[in-house]
Amino acid sequence: MEEQTGTEMVLEEQKETAETQDSTLGEQQNDAPEVSADETEAQGNASEVSADETEAQEIEAGLAADNTAEEAEDIEAQIPEKPKNPNAKWYILQAYSGYEGRVEQTIQEKLKIEGLEHLVDEIFIPSEEVIRTKDGKKRKVNQKYFPGYVLVHMELTPALWHLLMDVNRVSGFIGGTQKNPLPLDERELEAIRSQVNERFQQKATEEEFSLGQKVTITEGSFGNFSGTIDEINLERRKLKVLVSIFGRPTPVEVEFEKVKHVVE
Repeated sequence: MEEQTGTEMVLEEQKETAETQDSTLGEQQNDAPEVSADETEAQGNASEVSADETEAQEIEAGLAADNTAEEAEDIEAQIPEKPKNPNAKWYILQAYSGYEGRVEQTIQEKLKIEGLEHLVDEIFIPSEEVIRTKDGKKRKVNQKYFPGYVLVHMELTPALWHLLMDVNRVSGFIGGTQKNPLPLDERELEAIRSQVNERFQQKATEEEFSLGQKVTITEGSFGNFSGTIDEINLERRKLKVLVSIFGRPTPVEVEFEKVKHVVE
């Protein structure tokens, strides 16, 4: 057997080293898919956990919202209503037409200042949102049933009487005398409320007018004058209403939108 030279021995060692490295790389490549699969499974599980957490958070948020709504309802239900005054009756105040809302606001402010809120249960201004058509355009108008009238449910004591008489744009009471006004009949009040709830004025506006029909003019120089329809002009959307001036019937021409039916 021939002895190997130093060069051959070096070459053989290099060959063995290369084979060893190839073998190691092959083993690493064979092991790589298993590690990748494990990592993929782990990522999938993480995604599932994340989705479950998101769903749980959404459910918790929904429950929290429901609980908040229920708590708000409970709180609202727990707020006590203002106790009704057993001695309160309905009275009618005469106010300047067009200032009914301002009169109500002033009364509420004065009641709070004087500490007399317990004497007034309610202030009621009969009105209704009515859709009017003018120049081909529809507009919403707050139509008062009784312009200049403010209804107050109260226990009328001397102190409250003086407070009301001191309110700007209030001229006095309707019914009885100024010092001793008469209360409104409850049945009359319920009839007014019923008309407001049934949107009586809107229905009346939508109905066709007829000759001889009683109406009240709501705007213009003859505002609050009542009369009967003597002529109807559908094309111009105008009425000729006979009103009594100094005891004589006088024809007044008005637009459909400026009259309302008389409540009988």
